Parts: sequence; structure tokens; C-alpha cells
Amino acid sequence: MKTALRFALYVLAALVVTAAIAIALIVKLVLAPAPGEWSHRVKFGAMGFDVGMPTVLRLATAPWFAPQLAGRTFDTRFGNLRFDWNEAKGLEVNCEPCSVVVPTLGASPVQVQRLSFNARRDVDALFGNLRATPSASGSQDLTGRWSGRLTQKDLQLTAEVDDAPISQWYQLLVPELPELRRARIGGTASLRGQLALPEGSYSLLPRLMLFTVDGLGAEGLLESRAASCGTQAKLSNEAWLSRGAVAALDDDFFQHAGYESSSLARSHAATVPAPVAVVPAKAERVSATRIVMQTPPPPTLNLQAARLLVPPLPHPDAQQLRDMLYAVELERAPGKQRLVQAYLDIAPWGEQMCGAEAAARRYFRRSARSLEPAQAIWMATMLRDPDGMLQKWRADGQIDKPRARSVAEQVREITGGQRVALLRSVANARFTAPAGP
Repeated sequence: MKTALRFALYVLAALVVTAAIAIALIVKLVLAPAPGEWSHRVKFGAMGFDVGMPTVLRLATAPWFAPQLAGRTFDTRFGNLRFDWNEAKGLEVNCEPCSVVVPTLGASPVQVQRLSFNARRDVDALFGNLRATPSASGSQDLTGRWSGRLTQKDLQLTAEVDDAPISQWYQLLVPELPELRRARIGGTASLRGQLALPEGSYSLLPRLMLFTVDGLGAEGLLESRAASCGTQAKLSNEAWLSRGAVAALDDDFFQHAGYESSSLARSHAATVPAPVAVVPAKAERVSATRIVMQTPPPPTLNLQAARLLVPPLPHPDAQQLRDMLYAVELERAPGKQRLVQAYLDIAPWGEQMCGAEAAARRYFRRSARSLEPAQAIWMATMLRDPDGMLQKWRADGQIDKPRARSVAEQVREITGGQRVALLRSVANARFTAPAGP
């Protein structure tokens, strides 16, 4: 009896193993990638094989198969994923709670209480809505749409997140930033993102509207910093050094509101770019288009001033978000008319020296107010890289005239005759750099 029972168990085990192997082989055959198709390596017990990702995605979003995923959960490094099916919305995916560590923002993860999105497919066009519930109490949900174009070689995704309070974005991205406890932040921000799989290229482009900040005491910090630099020049905006500084550092200074949304853009290009197809336009969908690599613009003068007021942070994106708060507040107080003056009184000019007055006396043995136009333009040019340009000045025995000419050409609100005279004086400049300390 025992022998018969043991034999039956062996047979049953053999059947189970054979069935498992058969299922694995069937799955392998059904999901096997075609030559050149986007594939991914998966393991089934001790077996490993490649599957075609376009086939997997088409299967997962097929109305006859997707309902079979309803109620299933998977643990991932982002959180627990739960799949559901809705006849009207298609496949629904919920991650609760959901988080991801972004090293450039800090050690604390970016976390939401719940992230959900639905996916529907029309042939090879994918689309759906998304919603994120922030962890902070009282915050409204972030909502948006996404779309994608699936080919045998890749998946091109585009997502748009609707306008939400900028303060809420800060609480989501850098919740431990000390300034958030006292800053009063106004305005809204939206986000557009693109992602190409499997190559990994992506771009993120935020759009900020009516951004305002109050409560940080940026003007007081500016005055304190200026006092630490010694005698203040207090130049007017019509002074040649003021005009030159705007031309050298931020020629749109009088047009922007202290910040540029595109300065927060982030992008990454894969080594080998893949061709991208365009999704046919539909009113309710976001079209998946070729990923555009974003080149952030130079920092505004407001932002450069802010960076001189507070110590740097170890995480670059967190620092930029923090510095932008001060930059926007500086737009309100002291305001544009006084910010150039204040910045010149704290700006670094090489040799650990700060302030226009100290620099003018060091380099030209005169006050900042009495600088000749060409001298002022050269000092403004140095602001881009004070120590580097001073070193080159000493090594070459003369100023970098091409760079100084470039700045002189960008000076605004001067007459044609003044510009001709300015360019001539820069071309004829024979300034000798002071000896090193």
C-alpha cells in the first residue's frame, strides 16, 4: 500500500513538473521576441528566456486578457502594485503607497499616498489618465493624462500633469526643506514629461505661472551680505558696470519675473537614439512625439544673487529648488531696480574678493563710479568666471577682448554712437592685470 501511494505521489509530482515545463515552453513560444524586437529577460524557476515586450504589453491591455489580472498584486521597489479592470477605463494600476528615491533631491524618497493610472489601447496607441494623492494632509490630487506609441522596437510615452499649487509641488519633491516652514508660496505649476523605452531617454519640462514667494527675509540677507563685503558702490542701473553686468549674466533680466521655468527642465539622451513615430492626433489624448532634449538656460541674475546668500546643499536639484525660492522673493524685495545694485555689491570678483568697489580699486585703482566704459565692461565680463578670467588676464598680459566685445555688443539702451565708441574702446584696451597676492 505504501509502495503504491509513493508511486502515485511520484507520478503526480512528475505530471506537475511536466505541466509547469510545458506551460513555460508555451509561454516562451508565445512571447518569444522576433528578430530585432524589444525584449526583456525573465526567469521561470531555473529557466530563463527572452520575451518580446510589445507582445507582453499588447496582451496585458487586451480586453479578453486584462480582466484576468484584476485583483492581482505585486511587490516592487516603488510600492505594492494592484491591478484592476474597468470596462470603461480599461486596465487600472494602483501603487499604494508609492515612492522613489531621486538622489539629486536628497536621501528621502519622493512619496505619494497613492498613484493610480488606467491604460487603454487602440491598436498600437496607448492612452489613459493618471492621479497621484500626496502624502501631505490637505493637498489636492495631482491629475493628468498620458499616451504612448508602441512599435516592435520601442515604446514612446508622453505625460502631462495639470496645474497644481507650486507649494504642493515643493512639499512633494523636497518636504524636508527648512524654508518651507516659513515661506508663503503662490502660483501654479504643470509638468510635461517624455520617456522612450527601452533606450531610457527622457525629458521633463515644468511650467510655472504667477510664482511668488514671501517670508524668507531675502532682502535682509542681501543687505547683510553686502555689509560684509565692505564699502558699497551703490551704482545706478544706468552705470556702465550695471549695464555690463546685465549683458554678461542675464540679458533678459528686465523681461523675466526672476525665474525661468525651463531652468528646471531635465533630460537625458540615450547613447543610441531610436526613431520615434507620432501618435495620430485625438482631442482627448496627449500625442507621443519625439523627445526633445532640454538645455536649461543660464541662471537668472536673481538666482545668482540667491546663491550668494545661503550655503549650498549637497543635492543639486534640491539646492536649485531652494535657491529659486529666494530668487523669486528678491524679485519682490528689493525688486529689479535695486537688485542689480545690490548684486554688484556682493558679487565675487576673484581672489576671494567681493563687491564692485573693492574690485574696481584692486584692478583699476579707482572707484566703481569712476570706471571708464571699457573698464566697466571688462569687470562685468569677469563675473562669468572671476578667478579663471583673472588667471588668463595675467597669463596673456591683456584682457580677453573677444569675450569683452561679446558683452559690449549685448549692452542695451545705448545709442548707436555710444555702442561704436564702446566697441572701439574695448578693442583698444591695454589693461594690465594686478600682480597676484
